[in-house]
Amino acid sequence: MTSIHLRSLALCLVAATTLVTAAPPQAPAPAGAPGTYCNPLPIPDYPVGRLVRDLRAGDKPDASFLWFVDRVEQYRELADPTAIWHDGRWILYPSVDMAWVSADMGATWQHHPLNVRDVGYAPTVVRQGDRFLLMASSSSIYAAPSPLGPFKELGRPKLPAGLPDTIDPNLFVDDDGRLYFYWGCSETLGIHGIELDASDPTRPIGQAKQLIPFSPDAHPWERVGEWNQNRNAGWVEGAWMIKHQGRYFLTYSAAGTEHRAYAMGAYIGTSPLGSFKPQARNPIFRTTAGLVTGTSHGSIIKGPGDRWWVFYTIAAGAAHGFERRVGMDLVEFDAGGDITVPRATSTPQWLPGRGPDGRGPADTRWDHLNGGVQTLGSSNAPNVSGRLAVDSDLRTWWQPAEGDAAPTLTSRLYGSATIRAVRIAWRDIGLDSNRGVLPGPYRYRVELQTAAGAWQTVLDRTSSQDDLLIDYREMAPTVASRARLVISGWPKGITPGVAEFTVFGNAEPRKR
Repeated sequence: MTSIHLRSLALCLVAATTLVTAAPPQAPAPAGAPGTYCNPLPIPDYPVGRLVRDLRAGDKPDASFLWFVDRVEQYRELADPTAIWHDGRWILYPSVDMAWVSADMGATWQHHPLNVRDVGYAPTVVRQGDRFLLMASSSSIYAAPSPLGPFKELGRPKLPAGLPDTIDPNLFVDDDGRLYFYWGCSETLGIHGIELDASDPTRPIGQAKQLIPFSPDAHPWERVGEWNQNRNAGWVEGAWMIKHQGRYFLTYSAAGTEHRAYAMGAYIGTSPLGSFKPQARNPIFRTTAGLVTGTSHGSIIKGPGDRWWVFYTIAAGAAHGFERRVGMDLVEFDAGGDITVPRATSTPQWLPGRGPDGRGPADTRWDHLNGGVQTLGSSNAPNVSGRLAVDSDLRTWWQPAEGDAAPTLTSRLYGSATIRAVRIAWRDIGLDSNRGVLPGPYRYRVELQTAAGAWQTVLDRTSSQDDLLIDYREMAPTVASRARLVISGWPKGITPGVAEFTVFGNAEPRKR
């Protein structure tokens, strides 16, 4: 597997002990509420992956592990996100735990555990009149008066025999109140749909139909593999239905969640159960290069600014193919009426109502200032090059040498620049929850070189209690030529790996 090769680039060393150094001078006060968001989203409290939560690091995996690896390495995952926009808040329901709420349109998130938290991969949540319905792969349907519960079990849909298992479900309520159910996750069986009784969602109405087939010849991007090389399998999955201007768009995913080629397509119909035809523009979302890749399996929702948004899976995959993160971006409809996601963003984006013109959402034009530039770490041991922290790849990372008491990562910028934000993507090296090595806060500060020999603390997180695998922070604009990450504390037993240390801002004009 790819992750085995990548481990040779970033060797996992023995875990360090928790370290907290004396706090530096106070950083400047925050500039106020965030004006931007950045992918991958800074979601706190990422859970340990479902496939490894009952295993110990170093164990030999068996066939149930689903991937070829030589030993178990614990990882954390969130993926397959369903989102709803409710009472001015985003509420996010990803695989492995639920739920998270953002009251600032996606800039920051808070964990709000439900009474039903992990009933299967790929949850789906929909408002049906005065209640909310929830379901996940092969699970019962649950109902609650609020999107945050408490949820009460109603039972499983009583589908006819001979149909594929109800994996990757999607519940959809049409304008007339009728309830529909879509599902499918297999190499060749495609996506199915059926109507459910709105008063008793466990009871189907009419016959189930295959709505989207696996079409590897017509749609080569559906073929499984890092380069869509397998003609005989596609893992067609992740159905999601929306209605726009009287037409029904049934989106789906293919190519395998572990691959960068994982993509999203769309079929269009004039009724909830078709017939459906692939739209002219397919796939609608596919990103194979850069930090944010494997962009698929998610939900498309009308949200703030009366705009359509997609929440989607992002491939990480350093330890396992199911090691994934979550992103969000704008959705558009082109002149021909086809749905499309213009691009997956990995730089800061203005939130609705923010930005210089107060309109948003839009690209901030804050550049990635240290990409591809030599990065110097306090550790110069083999296979822990600082460059791995700025290579726009979540599968590689920098880590301090064993015993390093003051881990510091210093990045040379392209030149003098106005720094406006930073993003840090951490890796839990040595995570082993069944031996007591648990996730937790990473503590650090960010310093900028504002003049020769002069360093200024612009971000102080040395007292953080937040468990964030991705930490994105705006800061007061500061002109500098270098940036350094000083790590002051980390979870006991874990070695703090840095998959990305990204500095965002605008380069200063060169003097002539």
